Amino acid sequence: MPARNTAGRQHGFTLIEGILAIVIMAMAMVMLVSFLFPQTEQSAVPHYQARAAAIGQAAMNEILARKFDEQSDPFNDSVIRCGEASYTCTPPALLGGDGSELISNLLNVGAADDVDDFTGCWGTSAQCAGSGLTRLGNLQDLVKVSVADESDYRNIWLEVQVGYELDAFDGAATTVTAQKRIRVLVKTTRYGDYLFTAFRSNY
Repeated sequence: MPARNTAGRQHGFTLIEGILAIVIMAMAMVMLVSFLFPQTEQSAVPHYQARAAAIGQAAMNEILARKFDEQSDPFNDSVIRCGEASYTCTPPALLGGDGSELISNLLNVGAADDVDDFTGCWGTSAQCAGSGLTRLGNLQDLVKVSVADESDYRNIWLEVQVGYELDAFDGAATTVTAQKRIRVLVKTTRYGDYLFTAFRSNY
């Protein structure tokens, strides 16, 4: 019995079909790179937002636990406010950590006794290099973080600024007033900066 000619039944990709398949795959890869992959990176934003909120609140609690000014309640058992009984409040230009509270230009948090002592950058030397504020220590020096959690905060640092505030709370004051504004800026590299603000009154 003669063999059948099956040459006409054999099919494969033609050159044009192969080129078309490559073009379609290239378009699919462009879509993945342009839309899907960036969304994967954005999924880290809620993680950093939650960490920033926790760090910002913890730092603010640590700062607000201190008194209004270095000259407030000078004997630790009185109710004297600075500005009363000849105890002059610290001038705006002199706000910041005092000599006895600094060790090698870093703040001894345990010795800090008023809110403006914390004015500065809290992070590694590399993180604070681009800051206009003086580095006062590592983030862990200000906010106690367990060893297990330290890796979660390695890309986070703080900038703390404390200054006198106008009576209407509508801007920074250039003279001594009855309140200070505390600004804690939590920086998270490319995942955004988060600002926390509080006021401490002279009471």
